[in-house]
Amino acid sequence: MTKQKQLPFWMFLLFPAVTMLLGWGLRGYIGGGPFGAMIPGAFVALSLSMLLNLSVKDTAMFTVFSAVAIGLGGEMTYGQTLGFLRHLETMWWGTLGTTVKGAVWGLLGGVVVGLGLIFKRIPAKQHFIAYALMMLGMLIGFKLINQPMVIYFSDPAKPRAETWAALLFGAIAMLIYLKVKLENDNFIIISRTALWGLIGGGLGFGLGGFWMVLGSHLPKDAIFLDWWKAMEFTFGLLLGAGLGIAAWFNRNQLTQPDIQPADNRPEVAPFWKDFSIFLVLSLVIFWVIPGLLDDYVDSNYTQGSFTIPGLVDIAKMISNFAFFGLILIAAAIRIPSQRWQIAITMTFCYAAIDYFQDVFPDANTNTPFSIYFLLISLMVFAVGALTAWFQRKENIIRNMFLLLVWACMFVAYLRLFLHPDDLNFSGLSLFRIISGKLFVHLIFTVSAVFISWFAVSKLRDYQK
Repeated sequence: MTKQKQLPFWMFLLFPAVTMLLGWGLRGYIGGGPFGAMIPGAFVALSLSMLLNLSVKDTAMFTVFSAVAIGLGGEMTYGQTLGFLRHLETMWWGTLGTTVKGAVWGLLGGVVVGLGLIFKRIPAKQHFIAYALMMLGMLIGFKLINQPMVIYFSDPAKPRAETWAALLFGAIAMLIYLKVKLENDNFIIISRTALWGLIGGGLGFGLGGFWMVLGSHLPKDAIFLDWWKAMEFTFGLLLGAGLGIAAWFNRNQLTQPDIQPADNRPEVAPFWKDFSIFLVLSLVIFWVIPGLLDDYVDSNYTQGSFTIPGLVDIAKMISNFAFFGLILIAAAIRIPSQRWQIAITMTFCYAAIDYFQDVFPDANTNTPFSIYFLLISLMVFAVGALTAWFQRKENIIRNMFLLLVWACMFVAYLRLFLHPDDLNFSGLSLFRIISGKLFVHLIFTVSAVFISWFAVSKLRDYQK
């Protein structure tokens, strides 16, 4: 039985904030898109689980929900929105766009994170209905606002498919259903997480965008130039802080001071079964569905005007991360022994895919019989094997946290050596090397060391 003292507020603020700062920075560096956004989602779930002293079983499911929750916003396009910040005449429109997009990212993410926190309190059927209504809301918001570009935060001359209204409508649909179906105490947990997700996401992306404004007005030989990365760090820091504050307010309803041994041992299966199920999920999500639907969606989608929902919209929803997230959550609910593999190995999987796409830019991704697929499989297999091993040891949550953090850091270091120019220090002072060439990796390393120390040492000081 594990007992834990009441942790102070600053821990709930600082630990998830720095954890998500790192996760978000890694997301932009080693694996973009919605699957890359699973990295900060899984990171922050593990940090909150340690702060709340959740059981191993609850943490495994919560991490799956949280990885999917933050991944949902990863479908949004925001490169052109950030581009508005570089020009004074469009700066405030760009700031409004980043604030809205960050807010809805945090809002929907917060709702699904909250659902993961109370997973075992409500029937699985209600989880599926809530998620299905979220997807319906996303379709409505996309068709009514995003597709016809009613309110548009990208460049109309080079239109991109925005999805911020889809996320907003999806969150509203889910919240309405949960308000009707849940007991008040459970709904308060979700609404707090959604509210602080909205605040943290809106402030993080909105304020973080001002780094882009600053960078556009500094000389090109300034000491620091990676203002995009500064924006990502700020977004992650404030969204993580927001979710940490929500956990602080919810701590009395969620903290588990006395954990029974049965709750602290995960369900396990033979490793061959672990990896075979994971392999099937990976092939369906990363290969089969994209291979069948992506070309059809790309060639038949119309941007800029409302169209009656049809087959292309169904195909677009099926090839969207929201549907992939449903597959992952459904698999985790139905096959409890796979929860850690989905939470850790699936989150890492896209980091490996993205890395080897850069190593082999001309690789044939339609066939698994290539060096490209072999190397991805080996890297993912190593993480999957370590996940299975840690799942059978003590200190499971802490070790899964360290495994995912340092596996992603390993890929980040590999990427550094993938671009030799980044390591060309000829004619540069030590200050220039640190503040320019290696600054991002320095932030990565300091953050990873800090949160690892916090998880291993600082939290242990509060264990009885």
